[in-house]
Amino acid sequence: MDPCAAPDALGGAGAGASKPRIARVALVACALSWTAGCREDVRATLVALRGCGLEGEQLSSLRIVPRGDFPAADANDVAISGGRVVLGDPPEQTVAYTIEGRFEDFVEAVGRTARLDDDGSLPVYFAPPDALCALDFGIGTRDLGGVAVGPRGDVLLAGGRDRGGRLLDAVISVRDVAETVAPLGERLTDPATGMVLVAADERRFLAIGGARSNAHPIATYTPIDLDGQVAIGEPRPVDIEGAGDARAYAALAALPDGRHLVAGGCRTLDMSGACMAAAGSVVRSTYVIDTDGPTPVFTTAPPMIVARRDHDLLVGRDGVVFAVGGRDDFGGGVITIERLLPGGSKWTPYGKPANLGLAGDQAIIGATLLEGGLIVAALDDGRIGWITAEDAGIWYDWCDGDTTTVGCFHDESMATPPRPPRRRLLALPDERVLADAWLLPVALLSRTDANAIDLSAPRLGGTAVPPPPRVGADVALLADGTVLFAGGRDPNTLAPVLPFAARFRPDLDGPDERLPPLETFEPGSFVSHVPSKAGEIERVSRTGDVLQLNSAELVKAFPAVWAHVRSFRSTSFRLDLTFEAHGAAPHVILSQGALRRTSLRFDSGGVRRAYRDERGHVEENSCGPVEIDLSRPQSVRVDVRPGSVDVRVGDAHIACPGGLADVPIAVGVGASGSGTIEVLGIRLTRT
Repeated sequence: MDPCAAPDALGGAGAGASKPRIARVALVACALSWTAGCREDVRATLVALRGCGLEGEQLSSLRIVPRGDFPAADANDVAISGGRVVLGDPPEQTVAYTIEGRFEDFVEAVGRTARLDDDGSLPVYFAPPDALCALDFGIGTRDLGGVAVGPRGDVLLAGGRDRGGRLLDAVISVRDVAETVAPLGERLTDPATGMVLVAADERRFLAIGGARSNAHPIATYTPIDLDGQVAIGEPRPVDIEGAGDARAYAALAALPDGRHLVAGGCRTLDMSGACMAAAGSVVRSTYVIDTDGPTPVFTTAPPMIVARRDHDLLVGRDGVVFAVGGRDDFGGGVITIERLLPGGSKWTPYGKPANLGLAGDQAIIGATLLEGGLIVAALDDGRIGWITAEDAGIWYDWCDGDTTTVGCFHDESMATPPRPPRRRLLALPDERVLADAWLLPVALLSRTDANAIDLSAPRLGGTAVPPPPRVGADVALLADGTVLFAGGRDPNTLAPVLPFAARFRPDLDGPDERLPPLETFEPGSFVSHVPSKAGEIERVSRTGDVLQLNSAELVKAFPAVWAHVRSFRSTSFRLDLTFEAHGAAPHVILSQGALRRTSLRFDSGGVRRAYRDERGHVEENSCGPVEIDLSRPQSVRVDVRPGSVDVRVGDAHIACPGGLADVPIAVGVGASGSGTIEVLGIRLTRT
């Protein structure tokens, strides 16, 4: 049979079927980018992994779109409503395919390929957008000891405690492109929890340290090879420059260069494996793991300012690391935040967390990082805070003690709701924040608590009952943009919940999914780096199709008042806008991580460029003299390409010196000085 003679595009339904089912979708693609030619092509079958009971859903069409850093006009989407289809050559930069299942004009389900393989199948997890779906893994309630995601989609879940608090030695393997779970036949040498799991290479992992029930933290690492005949190897000593190391409940972060950072933890345990409240039990020390060779190499790294355990390590795209929250020697909350720059010799304090108003035994129990160094933190009383280098505050309309407030982690009507030890926050590709079983539009302009989504609430018209609410679940962001939940506890009783596992399919509007319609200022199209505070003037606001920035500071190279386009990143793009300056200086911000960014400041004498790298070094220069009349509206065009930034102000053309690296860039606008900037007519185009 000629492989280029495509069969029915929708498996199980002929060309005349008007409502094909989503139970199995089959597609033969003759000319995909990873194949050499039509006669040599592999039959690529699109296999739907169904979430939220979609077996009974009806579809009238599928829409298939290549995704990557290229203009939407180049996407060449294909709509399938029956019969046969052959996909044409996608753009070279294609990294994935997005598939929408529609019934008439409504999107019923969405999916995205995790990667483009040449093995003849393209598994896609389908679910309604923004839906949390139960997974039937047949695993009893438990708290996990560690979780890691490998580059080929393997998710490893190791150790932990059962419902009765007993330590576990099981290791469970999950795949992001499969509907099954494979508990390994082999087990850890000792039941344990509180280890860190590292994805060493394609399918090899390391389980490092941890706590067991003999009052001694583990001083070894265990190799786990999912391709090997013996999956779980013998424990080997953790050797940090000639010295052993034993710790549990440390934090782990993957660095951009492929290494991993381990920080803090506990070295004094009781007989149950819990961290003992004692002076010196929690440590400040850190180390780096390099897994590039046949055996891992452990190297000392700078110690943190404050000893902490059960904290979060957050890493920006530029390699800047933040240590947030955690517990001290006696179990008290650590409310400071510290930052380590790439190649830095010491950690330094970050932001103004004192402005969160924490007192007594209150604690930061979860955190995540958005573009530009904006940290979102969960407080143990249910509130959500934000921290930047210049300020901090509470998202004041979330969980504020008023029982009529929309959305909260726990029942606010309870006199003394239990406080969970951890909350899991995760920044999604579209820069919304997943906070346990809530989806929060924190810092999204014109979004409030009323736009928060309770993922445990039944969906209008949905066919499946979502899993119950949970806090403290381990979460893993998978390559297709979905999130795996494992474990967790009831937010009101803190009892373990079932089902053990769930999978969340967010709406597909990440960096290469779509552009927010900036011309109409869709609510949530910008992320504000100075979210509103109760009783204070909004520093960044939107009125109709005008973005307003209010600044009350000195003119700076890098403004504290700014907002970036949500979920947009590209190496080549064009930004058009018109600004009106009323006392303040307008800026265009090009961000490449937590610290690294370029600021273009417009004043009467021209455009000033300031560049700050990931180590905090700043260089400033002029893009060239040109008269800019700030007393009237000015139209601006900024063209960004790898190695160049060109600016047009009115009829004047300016080439800014010092090009940008070939790294996806987020773009925004800002204001410094004392006054107001109004921005309108914003258009953003990938080039």
